[in-house]
Parts: sequence; C-alpha cells; structure tokens
Amino acid sequence: MPRRVLATDAQERSMLAAIRCLGQAGFEVTAVADTGIAPGMWSRAAVEHRPAPDPRVSVGDFIAKLEAIVSERHYDLLVPGTDISLLTVSSERHRLAPHVDLGLPPHEIVERALDRKVLAQEAADVELASPDARVCERPEDALDAALSFGYPVLVKPSRIVREIDGGMQRFASVLAHDPPTVTDAAGEFGTCIVQRCATGPVISFGGVVTDDGLLAFVVSRYLRTWPPEAGNVCFSETIVPPVGLAERVEALAARIGWVGLFELELIEQPDGSLAAIDFNPRAYGSMTLAAAAGVPLSALWCSWALGDEPGSSSARAGIRYRWEDADFRHCLWQLRHGRIRAAASVLRPHREVTHAYFQARDPAPLIARGAQLVRLARNHRRQKLPSGRFATAGAQPPSLGSEGSRRS
Repeated sequence: MPRRVLATDAQERSMLAAIRCLGQAGFEVTAVADTGIAPGMWSRAAVEHRPAPDPRVSVGDFIAKLEAIVSERHYDLLVPGTDISLLTVSSERHRLAPHVDLGLPPHEIVERALDRKVLAQEAADVELASPDARVCERPEDALDAALSFGYPVLVKPSRIVREIDGGMQRFASVLAHDPPTVTDAAGEFGTCIVQRCATGPVISFGGVVTDDGLLAFVVSRYLRTWPPEAGNVCFSETIVPPVGLAERVEALAARIGWVGLFELELIEQPDGSLAAIDFNPRAYGSMTLAAAAGVPLSALWCSWALGDEPGSSSARAGIRYRWEDADFRHCLWQLRHGRIRAAASVLRPHREVTHAYFQARDPAPLIARGAQLVRLARNHRRQKLPSGRFATAGAQPPSLGSEGSRRS
C-alpha cells in the first residue's frame, strides 16, 4: 500500500515542491492549507485536500484541526511546511504523536534549530563563522553595536518564531540604515543579533540529515533575488560543492542536533571563505531545484523517516531554477532603474530550467499562483493577523541580496 503523508502549508511554493516530489516517488499525499487556492492543493500529486485554520491566527484551532484529520484516517507521516507549523506541531506533539509519525527530533532540538544564536555559536566551531555580530538584550545595546559596526547593519531576531495573542508569528531580519530602525526592530524582537553587513554571492546547501549523517544534498548559487535588494532567490543554479563544505555542514547539523530536511544559506566572503547566515529546518523555497538535479529531498527524507533505506543520489551541476512571477518583477525593477543589460539577462532563455510553479504535466498550480497574486493585490491579508511591523507573511523570510549577492 502507498505510504500516506499529510503535508501542511500547501500554499507555499516550498511545499508544492515537496508534494510533487512525494507524489512522483509514489507517496499518497494529503495537502493541507488555509486557503482553497493553495498551489499545492491544485497539484495532481495531492490525492486529497483538507482545509485548516491559519496558525498565525490561532494555534489552538490549527492543532485541533490536524488532530481531527489524523484521528479519522491513518497517515504514516506528518510533514510541517513552515517554521510556524514546525514549532507548533513540535510543541503540541503530545496531541498528534499517538495518531501519526512526526519524524521530529526532541522539542528542545527544534527550538535550537530555530534559534539564530545557536547557529552563530555552532557555525563558528565548524569554520563557517557568521559575519561579525553581537547578541543584544536591549535596544540600547543594539544601538551601541550598530555604531561600532557602522551603518547599515542587519538586525536579526534571536527567536524566529514566537506566540503572540494565541497565534504564531515569524519575524524577518531587518536591514537598518539608521538608529530609529535599529531601535524599532530591537524593541519588537526582544533579544536580537546585530550583525555587520557583508556582501557576496549566496550559496544554498539543501539536504537531508539523519542520525548517521548526510543522506543527500544539493548545492546552488543565487543568481537573482526578488526584491533585488532585499529578497528571496528567484533564479539560481546548481554547482559543484566547494571542497570540504559537505563535511562542515554535516558537523554543524550534528552540533545543532537537527535530523530532517534543511537548508543552510551561506555567503561567500571576499577571502573565499563561507559564512553561515541562515538555517532553515524544513522544506525551502527553491527545493524543486534539488529534484530536477536528481536529488528528491522530500521523498528521501520521508522514506528514511518511515524506516526504509533510500538509495544515495548526487546532484547534477548546471540545473537552473526560476520563480516565475518574482523573476518577472525583478526584470521590471531593472527596467524602471534603467538597467537594460540586467533586465535582458532575465529574459535570456536557458536550457534545463525548472520552475517554482509551472510544470507541463502539472499545470494547475500555476493557475492557482495567479489567483493567489490577484487576491494578494486586492487584500494583503485575507485574515486579521497579529500586529507586527517586522512579521513575515509566509514561510520564507525576506533575504538580503542583489543580483546574486547579498548583504548579511
């Protein structure tokens, strides 16, 4: 019988990639989302669709719905798709674990994986030290740190996700050019990390780590982001891994204690060294690139979590990824700023490109994405969410970069 997987957050492109990958590998996937126009729910790879409340609005309602779903039908594994869902499911595992395998490490490990202080501390010990940074408990400390580093600086929340008024909220990093922005961000974040800005190409290391070490991984380089100066990857390419990087990332995951899907983002510094800047313990936005390169990360993880022994696979270099609507907006931004050559590079055709939404054999998610964009244009929030100037709207936080380089 096919293994049944319950996948949350089907409104996210990361989970669309995971659902497609699982479906192709023969898993029977039920997609869960807080909206009927979630691209993952429109995919042919999802055999069933289930609505669920938004955990950003009500943690209790979200968990109650998941508990009801896994109680009424057998599922082999539950896969949370965002940082918010991951922390929520982990903290309420006593209600879900009697009915379904969660595949999660202990809750304290989940919290460590979502704590940027932990990443900074552990990365330094495996020669992936982050750019100069200081942990600040008060806005006054953050201002002192910013003054010592010089503006602009990056202000990062130590705790990525926390509960506010019964809902979970995720906080994004802030690029601060002046003291008021530092003060506002530090005041909202509480304990934060003020980091010197560094520029350079961003490297994505996506993989699956088990109790025995790295099971599989794929490495890519960001070529464009959206927005160009503060955004996520919208065009990237798989590369041959730098020598020794896999061993250092494996050591970092072991020090954190993480087991599961993950992405580590790194910035290439002027001296050629790599610095860890973000650890995402979940499916990530450009994960469809991994499957296109021959490494089906979500299927490998679920197979291992359910006791199978998936075969090893290695990624092909030179495979490209495009987030369609974001790359189009990047092109328009370049045109508005008179950068004709940069805009033309977006329009240049490439071979072996996989897309975030479009697949000829699975076209409906692209239509759903169009409906998403129309709805977002009409109303940025379909539901009333907790207030927070620096809260993010979805799973993927804004990253800081420009033309494949990034300030971090």
